[in-house]
Amino acid sequence: MSKQFFLRNNSLVSRISYLVFIIIVLVLIFTKTLFFRLDLTEEGRYSLSDATKEQVAEMIEPLTVKIYLDGELDANMLRLKRATEDIVRELNMYSAEGLTIELVNPNSATTDEERYAEYARLEERGLRGMSVTVRERGGKMMEQVIFPWAEVCASRDTMAIPLMQPSAQRSGEQAVNSAIEDLEYLFVDAIRILNRREVRKIAFIEGHGELSEEYTYDASDALSRYFQVDRGVLGLDASVLDDYSAIIIAKPEGQYSETDKFIIDQYIMRGGRVLWLLDGVQMSDNMLSEGGATPLIGLDVNLQDQLFRYGVRLTPTVVEDMQCAYMPINVARPGEEPRFEPIPWFYMPLLQGSPYHPITKTLQAVKADFASGIEIVGDTVGVRKEVLLITSNASHVHVAPTEIDVMNAINVEPSEYFNTRYVPVAVALEGEFESIYKHRMAPKGVVVDKIVDKSQPTRMVVVADGDVIRNDVEQTREGLMLVPLGYDRVTRRTHGNKDFIVNSLLYLTDDEGLMQLRNRRIDLRLLNRAVVDSQRNIWMWTNTLLPIVLLALFGGVFLWLRKKKNTL
Repeated sequence: MSKQFFLRNNSLVSRISYLVFIIIVLVLIFTKTLFFRLDLTEEGRYSLSDATKEQVAEMIEPLTVKIYLDGELDANMLRLKRATEDIVRELNMYSAEGLTIELVNPNSATTDEERYAEYARLEERGLRGMSVTVRERGGKMMEQVIFPWAEVCASRDTMAIPLMQPSAQRSGEQAVNSAIEDLEYLFVDAIRILNRREVRKIAFIEGHGELSEEYTYDASDALSRYFQVDRGVLGLDASVLDDYSAIIIAKPEGQYSETDKFIIDQYIMRGGRVLWLLDGVQMSDNMLSEGGATPLIGLDVNLQDQLFRYGVRLTPTVVEDMQCAYMPINVARPGEEPRFEPIPWFYMPLLQGSPYHPITKTLQAVKADFASGIEIVGDTVGVRKEVLLITSNASHVHVAPTEIDVMNAINVEPSEYFNTRYVPVAVALEGEFESIYKHRMAPKGVVVDKIVDKSQPTRMVVVADGDVIRNDVEQTREGLMLVPLGYDRVTRRTHGNKDFIVNSLLYLTDDEGLMQLRNRRIDLRLLNRAVVDSQRNIWMWTNTLLPIVLLALFGGVFLWLRKKKNTL
């Protein structure tokens, strides 16, 4: 009887074993073919966007990702490295061709000469190193050179990705968190460029005193990552702009002819996109720097009627703002040796972006220079108008014609002088626009088949300051030196001008999926260091003793139950 029971029981165990084995195999096959993840974080920090999944699903070849963060790293850099590996593995799960990770340690050389030679090779390729302080096992602090970079390598090209930018305005945790926020966008952007089959074109319009190429170089260089950037004058063919996804009109000083206005208008009517960067007034920089004063008069480049028809009007004004950049000013009296001191330069306002629009949702302040105001006008029902950039709640408006005096700008009583608030300086327009040439003849000489009266759904951005896109150029002993767009020499901060220009063009060309990635933010939930330091010993002993106490308690209960069972 016992033998039969044993055989029957053994057969049951065998069947259960086979069943468990089959279940394990099925689970392995299921998890291999079907990938899923549950992201319970509030901001979805571990989830890829739909635009990202769509982009990597269209990969045309396998890619290799080289990550130069490897070796002995401090806690922050180690977190950045792991986050980078995680995002690449996540992208690989949705990719059509696959991404391979390759870790490279620039500090792996055994001698200083070899290490420095490796540093030089990386620097020559544009991968700049940065110095960080790390703590060795013995508690000793040391400086270490790291290269927070990655490269996405395809068969025909390689894209370098800066994993982290040094920032004097953030702590180590905040800087790393900001870097992790940008990882998805940076990698998808690189994959997008390497997968690009056709290049979209944009154009800077010339011929009316617009900013020359050297003064828009930084913006053009940033835009060249996404577009082919051309420059040129308008001729007589109304279809000359049809191949361009968007055009840029950057700070013209001369008047537009009716022919040029007609070509731009018909380009918009056929769905074209325009970034208008216009000044509402003109003044003399030379007179201001030499004599401390300059007349201020309205600037008419013969575009006001056209913009009015589209729904906005540039006012002949200049706005001052208490929230502004600093300017070195000679405060010495006449006859004394020049003495420059940085003072708030109210004519260089730091404009705040709208938190509700994808162009400016997470944008840093945009530096302007003698900006004008914008008014929303007309009854254009089919056009949605959204303010992008505004001044602060402490502003003052000069109406041309008038005069600007540096000394008057210094000696003001803020509570009385800044009596205006939230002056719009940039506006986004989207919808169906009416042509200014409706019920009018085309200008003489223009080659056009048919005048379009109403546009297809399209977009435009109007900024009442041409200097938003202007980078400075300085003469040095080595030659001309480019000052980065938005850079403040006094505070050594770079404002959001370049991001505003790039975001505007991505918005105009319907690349909002990429913009959402640029604007993604992850909340940094840091511990309160004061509380941590004050309660350090309590939690240290709790974490040390509590597991031992629980284990002893579990063992005691187990022995008591066993003893009670044996007694019964």
